[in-house]
Amino acid sequence: KRTNFRNILKLLFELPLSEAPPNTPAASGSGSSFVQPSEPAVNRPPTKPPTVRPTTVQVQTPSPVKSVTTNAPTILPVTAEPTTPRVPTGSPIELSDITQWNDGETHVINSKETSFLDESIVVTRGTTFLLEPGGYVEAPLNTNWPAVRLSIGSMFAGTGGAINGSYADPSLLEGEYADGGDGLHINNGQSSDVTGSKGSFFDGVVIVGGDAPIGVGGNALYVNGFGSEAKIYGGSFVGGKGAKDNGYSILVQNSAKVHVYSGSFDGEIKVDRSAEIIFYGCFKRDRLQVSGTFPDETYLDVSIRTSYGGEITLMAVSEQECDTAPSMSPTNFPTVSPRPTPKYNHGDRKTQSFVEISLSLASMLLFGLFWI
Repeated sequence: KRTNFRNILKLLFELPLSEAPPNTPAASGSGSSFVQPSEPAVNRPPTKPPTVRPTTVQVQTPSPVKSVTTNAPTILPVTAEPTTPRVPTGSPIELSDITQWNDGETHVINSKETSFLDESIVVTRGTTFLLEPGGYVEAPLNTNWPAVRLSIGSMFAGTGGAINGSYADPSLLEGEYADGGDGLHINNGQSSDVTGSKGSFFDGVVIVGGDAPIGVGGNALYVNGFGSEAKIYGGSFVGGKGAKDNGYSILVQNSAKVHVYSGSFDGEIKVDRSAEIIFYGCFKRDRLQVSGTFPDETYLDVSIRTSYGGEITLMAVSEQECDTAPSMSPTNFPTVSPRPTPKYNHGDRKTQSFVEISLSLASMLLFGLFWI
């Protein structure tokens, strides 16, 4: 019976005798109802298949996330009013902040959607840029690039809108660019008169140099290189304001020419290195100051500096009658010049010639005969 009872327990629990707890009677060897096996349990085949233990769930290692490029803007779109403060793009200007037009076509800016903020435009290779009312171009902060740059036979025409040079924000200075940027450059870019760029300006367009609270203000209009030429029929040209010095309203250099028929100019003008500026109307020059009126009766009073062969020409026009000089037809003499006067030589009046004396005697004789 005991043997049968042991076999029943063995079948019920199916436990090897070697796995009995240490405190069981079989383990202690006294009064045990279990008999110690004659051979080691490790050599005895199991009475049932071993229980399968739960295995660790195999989790797939996630692969690195791939960056997805989208067309969504990284910053908020430009609002109607420029956000303040704006962030500089670095010095020198990054290529991503330059838009280049070099396809020889005509590009028009005449609305907010077509305008540029924090961007410079380079117009080259015979391309034309038209700026009309409602359009504007404003250069990035703290850069030495102009807002618009023309070269290699390109053309600009402004009938409205505004061009603003780079503002030198002292709180965001990077590098040494503490000076304001220029508004518009008209350059040659090569060594031929044919590749000189041209610009035309009319009422309503505004060209402004960038301000510089701790540096030098930017120039409004810069015309450079032989063959490059600007014709100003109107518009406003404002040099940037600076703590060290203000920018020029117009800077002309290196054999370039500027023809001025009208317009307003806030800031000095400089004519340098064989360049020339020509004013059409009734003007007079007193050292550095040129003043007078254009044919449209717009008044001019501006300081002009010249150096290294720079020239200032005051030209009379046929449609305007000047008080200071005859103006029936254009002449190469400054309009300030009165009718011809006796010449002076080293401060003394020049001695009259024989012809001049004969004419004087003849006039006196005729005058005497008239009264006889």
